[in-house]
Amino acid sequence: MEPKRSPGPVRQKPLLPLASVLELLTRQSRPGDIDASAVQRALSLRSRYLAQRLLVALSGPGRGFASAADFVAAAQKVMAAEAGPKLEFLFRMHDEDGDGYIERPELDRLLHIAVAENELRLRETEIERLVTGVMSAGDRDADGRIDLAEFMAMMAAHPRIEKRLAEYGVSLLMPGKRARMALLPGDAWTGWVRNELVLAAWLLAFVAANVGLFLEAFLRYRDAGAGLYVQIARGCGACLNLNGALIAVPMLRHTLTWVRRSMFSRVVPVDDAVSLHALIGEAIALFSLVHAGAHVLNLLQTGADPWSPANITGAAALLVLLVMWTCSRDFVRRSGRFELFYLTHLAYLAFVALLFLHGPRFFIWGTVPWAWFLIERTLRARRRREPARVLGARPLVSDVTRFEIERPFGFAYAPGDYVFLRLPVVARHEWHPFTLTSAPEDPQRLTFHIRRLGNWTTAVRERVPRLLPGGGEVLAHVDGPYGTASRHLLEVPHAVAIAGGIGVTPFASILQSLLLRSHDPHAPQPALRKLRFVWLNRDQHSFEWFRDLLGELEQRDHHGLLDIHTFMTAGRADMAGGLLDLAWLVTRSRSRGDLVTGLQAQTNLGAPDFDRLLQSFCNSPQLGLPAVFFCGPLPLERVVARSCRRLGLRLRRERF
Repeated sequence: MEPKRSPGPVRQKPLLPLASVLELLTRQSRPGDIDASAVQRALSLRSRYLAQRLLVALSGPGRGFASAADFVAAAQKVMAAEAGPKLEFLFRMHDEDGDGYIERPELDRLLHIAVAENELRLRETEIERLVTGVMSAGDRDADGRIDLAEFMAMMAAHPRIEKRLAEYGVSLLMPGKRARMALLPGDAWTGWVRNELVLAAWLLAFVAANVGLFLEAFLRYRDAGAGLYVQIARGCGACLNLNGALIAVPMLRHTLTWVRRSMFSRVVPVDDAVSLHALIGEAIALFSLVHAGAHVLNLLQTGADPWSPANITGAAALLVLLVMWTCSRDFVRRSGRFELFYLTHLAYLAFVALLFLHGPRFFIWGTVPWAWFLIERTLRARRRREPARVLGARPLVSDVTRFEIERPFGFAYAPGDYVFLRLPVVARHEWHPFTLTSAPEDPQRLTFHIRRLGNWTTAVRERVPRLLPGGGEVLAHVDGPYGTASRHLLEVPHAVAIAGGIGVTPFASILQSLLLRSHDPHAPQPALRKLRFVWLNRDQHSFEWFRDLLGELEQRDHHGLLDIHTFMTAGRADMAGGLLDLAWLVTRSRSRGDLVTGLQAQTNLGAPDFDRLLQSFCNSPQLGLPAVFFCGPLPLERVVARSCRRLGLRLRRERF
């Protein structure tokens, strides 16, 4: 169990210089006149009216600004002020006619603009309810309008808004962004050791082994009188022997699943298996190119026979490798051609066979790992169950399909596990990995949420739903299950689960497992005492995937196990977002739930400040520091990893 300590207080950095906005305003404005159009373009606002309100609120009616520098200086002054002046500024923003009162039409117009700025789609009745809620909360003397004193009193009744203004500022010139926070020194080193030491040690050993093998072969051939090109080629060949054997290890899925469950998971970087496989692949490509290039230069220098068996097998292996390497680039996998990556990657069988034919010493290195890999593949093929009947394929928003199959007899798995799926009606020989979103406690079905990424996933979304209503039987083949980092979430007392978009899938399985266990008093209860669930989506429709599940968990969570935090990253954590925050808060008692998700937990607009968010989770001494589990895109993972390092938190990550 983690020691119960606090990572320490935080301190606020000063707001950053706004040189980029100043430059934009200067370039887009006429000399001597900063108008609303220039402000709108510089701040990426959809509404020219909102830009005009910014100008008026900052300068006063009829005055304006003579230069971009004057505008930025006035905005900086408001952003750096205390909460009181910021609230007065917001009041002036809403007071369209400058008469000292916010009337219903003014509030209605700005709320419509705020909804548009945040890319929300709300019914007119919902916006009307927000307007009515704010007017009811602010208009204390029932005269149909809100004056400054009433506005200040309404805000004082909701300290969260005041705190937000005081901490982040009115982010006029940084729409959707928040001021960065710095932690006191001392935590970053602890976090680095906790999360990176094991991986760093393995990488250091990997580099040292390659350097040692290269130098040993280079010096041995130099002492034997070989030329420089031969020395380089042999040094790279020695490294290829090592890497050609090592690249099979991260693909030993059954073995890695066993390691993840064992005590060795603390000293083996199983969470980074995919990244290590890619790293070794890059090393093979580099050493192969240098190895081949050195041999070509040696042939040109010596005039030796280029058609020897070693040269032919080497050239063939290099050609296969270059095809695989090219088709494994991100621009191929993320461009709707995932099947091209998948199919060309099957050429590894030819590449490995050519390595055994090409390098006489490769038998020493490659026999054990590749024999082990082939044994695993054989066992996987023999353990595959009978094909399961597809029960449903329902297209959801944001290019996601909810896919259900019958649970094969005897199929046992843990929350967060993944399997490989094959659908003969889509592609007879292709297997694709997907995380199970159903819970092990569900005896009837296996559920997946499949995001459209290429031809195969597009066919699942478009073809399978058309086949099912016709009464035809669609079968699916399952290979697995295999473990992931997420399966450890139920084994810690205090956990934070952070999901980016469709990265929510492993946590959906875990959340459903918690829900079903709460229904069964005889089910084994997990060690988990507190789960903070953080889910980021770009738009409001993506929350549809698991909204019902989260809502049911909220209703049944009588012991405070679950703490939900949702973020709509297309929203703006600035004035427009603050207005919606205020409207949601004051209408909360009259609402059936959050307007974006329908949950009791309110959706936050904009991306979170992970330093501040994770810091708040650490302030529970009775729980100890949380273990952080992440699944999502790589750029978001880097942000979360930096915050975990600063706070000294353990991070377990799963990539897709």
